[in-house]
Amino acid sequence: MEEKQFSIEDFVQYSDSKKFIIYTDGSCIPNPGQGGWAYEIRDQDENKIIESSGADKSTTNNKMELTAVIKAFEDDVIPIDSNVVIKSDSQLIINTMTKNWKKKENIELWDQLSNIIIKKNLKCNWKWVKAHAGIEGNENVDKKANTQARMTHLSSNGDVNMVDVSDKKKTIRIAKATSKVIMSEEAFHMAQNNNSKKGNVTATARIAGIQAAKKTHELIPLCHQINLTNVEIDFELDVSLNSISIFSEVKCNSSTGVEMEALTAVSVASLTIYDMLKSVDKKILINEIHLISKSGGKSGDFKF
Repeated sequence: MEEKQFSIEDFVQYSDSKKFIIYTDGSCIPNPGQGGWAYEIRDQDENKIIESSGADKSTTNNKMELTAVIKAFEDDVIPIDSNVVIKSDSQLIINTMTKNWKKKENIELWDQLSNIIIKKNLKCNWKWVKAHAGIEGNENVDKKANTQARMTHLSSNGDVNMVDVSDKKKTIRIAKATSKVIMSEEAFHMAQNNNSKKGNVTATARIAGIQAAKKTHELIPLCHQINLTNVEIDFELDVSLNSISIFSEVKCNSSTGVEMEALTAVSVASLTIYDMLKSVDKKILINEIHLISKSGGKSGDFKF
């Protein structure tokens, strides 16, 4: 069955009917590994595919299954007060919704699912379908989820390559990252009082972090060159731990995100602090480097 391009009249017709069949699926390659999700919205008789969508997201297991259902419900094709039949080969999804299985993980996604059901006042009928049983809708979303879950830095013949983002929509994208530098009391006081032999420690580290964010594509293989619109580097000094926490926020209007730019910024800023203070403390520790959050793009928001 081929996906049809619908006119405004068709959209109104199916929106007015407010009865839909939704197939969802998720995939991880390997498991655990990079994940992909997909959904397919059909009319109540399953004769026509009204909408089909999918995306990759670097997460695993049934988080992808949940994401697929949430994204389907959020689709504008599904209006408020709709009757929907959700067909999935995930026993976790179906039995959690029909048999009150305990929600042990991904609580934030379960809450998001509940909220969208309440917000749109959806009347849901959850049905389990057997995987690879030849059911067209299930086979379609399985194939699309698997495609989305492929290792995107590998070409079809297995060679390393840059991900093609030509077809991705440009959106405002923001990423925040952090790191922590722990040092001796002497080194900390030098940084705090700006009396390092090399000069102002945090001011120099701030410049280094900004430069690093702008040059990430030159440092990390396969990263895209992105026109950054803003880079901010901030510091928190903790006298009780003799530590400096570094925070970065990187923004752009692009078809790919700036997570690597934010992480590179705090990493190089940390190394700069080490360089500025290594004459008095060569045991300085750099740790807790991680992404705090990201927003923008089809994969949605992330919070650590």
